[in-house]
Amino acid sequence: MVTVSRTDYHSPDGLERAVIDLVRVGTRGHGAGVRQLASRLMRSVPMGVQDTESFRDAVHQAIASGSDITGLRCTSGTVPTEGDNAQPLADVDLLPDGDGLALDETVMSQLEEIIAERERADELRRAGAGLTRTLLLSGPPGVGKTMTAGWLAQALGLPLVLLDLSSVVSSYLGTSGRNIKSVFDYAKSGPCVLLLDEFDAIAKRRDDDTDIGELKRIVNVILVELDHWPDTNLLVAATNHPQLLDAAVGRRFDRSLTLPLPGLEQRHAIFRHLASGIDGVDTQVLDLVAELSSGMSSSDLTRLWSLARRRSILKRVAVTDVLVSELARHVEDSGSGRDRLFLTLHSALGMSNRQIASLTGVSHPTVATGIKRAGGTKHGGRTEQ
Repeated sequence: MVTVSRTDYHSPDGLERAVIDLVRVGTRGHGAGVRQLASRLMRSVPMGVQDTESFRDAVHQAIASGSDITGLRCTSGTVPTEGDNAQPLADVDLLPDGDGLALDETVMSQLEEIIAERERADELRRAGAGLTRTLLLSGPPGVGKTMTAGWLAQALGLPLVLLDLSSVVSSYLGTSGRNIKSVFDYAKSGPCVLLLDEFDAIAKRRDDDTDIGELKRIVNVILVELDHWPDTNLLVAATNHPQLLDAAVGRRFDRSLTLPLPGLEQRHAIFRHLASGIDGVDTQVLDLVAELSSGMSSSDLTRLWSLARRRSILKRVAVTDVLVSELARHVEDSGSGRDRLFLTLHSALGMSNRQIASLTGVSHPTVATGIKRAGGTKHGGRTEQ
């Protein structure tokens, strides 16, 4: 199972949900949240809007005319700050966005289970089973750990409190423990999802002789907070390096999930989500890009799409044409990956060697040679597998 969106406004009841969300966020006086929602509406225009481009233009103008452009995302005086410079120690997102999350079935089923626990919290508490209070996410950079926390917060209808531990430690060494404790206390003051990003920055093994005593004291603070974390809230920690964590810290988490690089099904889902609501997208090419982007993270795919989308607008060409050109640059300068790209463009999409050469920026004899190496043979002027 692949879950791409829990709040897709481009659906039969999308307009109704958009209005409800807008009222909910607007009545809190949260300008940044309204702008987040407006941005989402521009990406996924609600079904029933007759002129999508005019709608996007109107929403964009409405955002631009707002007077709260430079306002903080969190309410002033609420989020704990560093005493010397009054800089907020955490970022608060009242309208977290997990749209587009695509994970494999094993990971997704556990996330769905966490949501189900909250929906049947009273039943679980009466049975003495309790809820998942703490979740450790690990995996390579860009696989969606932060997005997963946003998806959970969005699904639970809770704000997301984000604490980037690497920046807190590097900026406030000497008072890090006190600052982190103040963020924990703030997060426990009401239902929320607390994300501890770059968790290995502070939860390293206490037998690491290269660390100073301050970091070891922080680990002790974390241990106490994990032990006493309330089940009304959800704490999510994210790390790229789980092997660096102190063993005692790892044991404190109710669940630990490893997020792998997206497989073929997940890459298809990511690109379909990114392309939703955009006219003129060649789905065959989109599927081809998904097939040939193995080894790329979710973040890599999103950056690739964003670059292609910008260039397609600037050059007035199809976004899928730009995607293929960029993908050709990501595969080896010469090798089986590029050869397979040539062959697939020719056999699946019916493109000529010269068209492929123009699209990928190589000579047409290079294309012909690559197709032949990839397993194609010439028959009557056509190249076949």
